[in-house]
Amino acid sequence: MKKCFLFKALCYALILTFAVLTAVSCGENENDPAAPGNTEPEENNYSDDTADPESPGVQEESVERYQFPEDADYGGYNMRIITQDRSDWAWSEMWAEEENGDPINDAIFTRNTKVEQELNIQITEFHVSDSSASARRAITAGSDDYDVVFTDSAQGGNLASQAMYINLYNVPGLYLEKPWWNQNAHQSAELLGKLYFTTSDANLVTNDAIWVVYFNKTILRDQGMDDPYALVKNNEWTIDAFYEMAKSASIDIDGDGVWTVADQWGVSTHNLGFLAYFICQDQQMVRLNEEGEPYLVSPDDKFVNAFTKASRLMDTQGGLYLHAQGSYPGRTADLDHARKTFIHDMSLFCTEVLSHARAFREMEADFGLLPHPKYDGSQTQYLTFMIDTVPAFGIPVTVGDVERSGVFMEAMTGVSAETIMPAYYDVSLHGKFTRDEESIEMLDIIRAGRVFDLAVLYNWAGYYSAIIDNGASNNPNPITVFERLEGRVAAAIERTLEMFLELD
Repeated sequence: MKKCFLFKALCYALILTFAVLTAVSCGENENDPAAPGNTEPEENNYSDDTADPESPGVQEESVERYQFPEDADYGGYNMRIITQDRSDWAWSEMWAEEENGDPINDAIFTRNTKVEQELNIQITEFHVSDSSASARRAITAGSDDYDVVFTDSAQGGNLASQAMYINLYNVPGLYLEKPWWNQNAHQSAELLGKLYFTTSDANLVTNDAIWVVYFNKTILRDQGMDDPYALVKNNEWTIDAFYEMAKSASIDIDGDGVWTVADQWGVSTHNLGFLAYFICQDQQMVRLNEEGEPYLVSPDDKFVNAFTKASRLMDTQGGLYLHAQGSYPGRTADLDHARKTFIHDMSLFCTEVLSHARAFREMEADFGLLPHPKYDGSQTQYLTFMIDTVPAFGIPVTVGDVERSGVFMEAMTGVSAETIMPAYYDVSLHGKFTRDEESIEMLDIIRAGRVFDLAVLYNWAGYYSAIIDNGASNNPNPITVFERLEGRVAAAIERTLEMFLELD
């Protein structure tokens, strides 16, 4: 339980360009304007006030900035938020006790202090190991314990369908169309025109947990490969190009015919990497119809082809896929995670969460960041998979003052755009961890293309877990998974819809 009391002037200013929504989604959605991901890439150029206006990424301010409500005064109210502890790999606390010189910590302190002063509140964070279970117990008991609940996004659907959250579209003080909100997340989580949970940059795991592609510049140079930055910019960064580069980098260095720690692999990751490869080829497991109802996508030729292209990257026998969290010859405690094997130059690529950029500062070799590849050049946008641990917030039905919670979350998210994101995006990732200007350009693309899949948010009948297991297997076939689980998924979706129809 933590509180902040002092005010420091804002350290950073927001310079954003917010793009117009278009008909692009994480699926074949030309006829489905409600599908997730229907946006053109947006330019997210955050910069310090003191930056050279002619330097890369600095633009004139062109969009609305958050303004506190003039009459908001909550009389010193104790605003209680509960958050999921992911501190073993992400910056998951929304609290900073004091300034300590770290840009992110100090930006959090500044943000919280500003919100506390302007709304006349005190912020209390409950940072726990299972925020979903704690919130469920309190709400089930009818107890007004929390004003805002943050859980893993995969838990948001369960809480919402059990009538524990308020429809965010009905919350006074929330203006979800504003540029400081992720419109893709709203579209991804919406059912029947209702939105019970969504993401917010107020919680940094929202960014730390997005899935990216890292590449080792030393291995790339030694292999004489094409510049992947140029491939991205020229619309040539496709799943086939990714595969060919990973395959070429797979070298049985000691020539013993067994892929071990002594060899060079294509990609370090774990099985969730398969889902990122698949979804980012403009595919979805679940989509919405014109009525906003979810349905299981039947695998057509493109679905199967994208599935196959993603699956061939999971080849452990051919040295493409280093399953560092699984088992492989020579695996030790020092090499039991993709971020560790990548640091030790064991693979050309690493597909993992964005937070690992901070760990990779230990590398001697230079590295870069990339979005996940497209299916082919006709795909409009590079897409970014938001995994099930991306946090989503909801407002409990037990809350005493719904508008107060709405005003608070609007303020936290809006002010985060001015303080947290510049520190995270420019100062931390750029100045401290990444090593080239192109990585910052790639981060623009990565953040602009963030999408969920409803199958992940609700995991109806375990479908997305089964898809991952099949895609990472030696005998992948999405049709068999679909046929085996189609009836159960449809029944689970129907139950969810019945519960949603009863909600406000």
